[in-house]
Amino acid sequence: MKKSLKIEALSEFLGTSLLLLAIVGSGFMVSKLTDDDAVQLLINAISTILTLFVIIKLFSEISGSHFNPVVTLLLRSRAHFSNLKAVVYITAQILGAIFGTVLANVMFSDSAIQLSNSNRINSQTFIGELIATFGLLFVITLRSFESHILVPAWIGAAYFFTASTAFANPAVTVGRVFTDSYSGISANSIAGFIAAQLVACLFFIFIRPLLVRIKNS
Repeated sequence: MKKSLKIEALSEFLGTSLLLLAIVGSGFMVSKLTDDDAVQLLINAISTILTLFVIIKLFSEISGSHFNPVVTLLLRSRAHFSNLKAVVYITAQILGAIFGTVLANVMFSDSAIQLSNSNRINSQTFIGELIATFGLLFVITLRSFESHILVPAWIGAAYFFTASTAFANPAVTVGRVFTDSYSGISANSIAGFIAAQLVACLFFIFIRPLLVRIKNS
């Protein structure tokens, strides 16, 4: 692997780790602070929003700040880089997500690796993931130069208006299997979530040329 690709992969690993550390760590913290579901969701969303802003800004000039396999797949479909780079990025993202989750577990519990019992998949959350993922790719495609602002804003808003609370990221979904905290998702649920995310990605890739024409008209 070339040196530059190793650095880019490290960037994707670190950024995704920090994202999961924020999501899972704040999930543990809110459970200690309050039993109010609305307050828990709000604090979890704020932590995610702020961390997304920081990591996108920090790593954008190194790896492009994907931190998400569907973003990598979208950009690969536009021939921005090789298949090898896509595989390396996605691998780094998934490993980073698991590592960030384990770090959060270590800080807040007695077990570094846990398995979530939170079953989240149903028809409503499937639709929520379709909407959250499609909207994320829409924002990135049409206003990529403002991603450090618009991506956190979209995900933060979608926490509240989608039934799934906007995972919108296969790496995040896998990582959150390994914590039995407020932020966790059971292994039985991840297939449905990731399927929705990939369907949204494929559909967006299909209609993207039309959206770009509308934007440029």
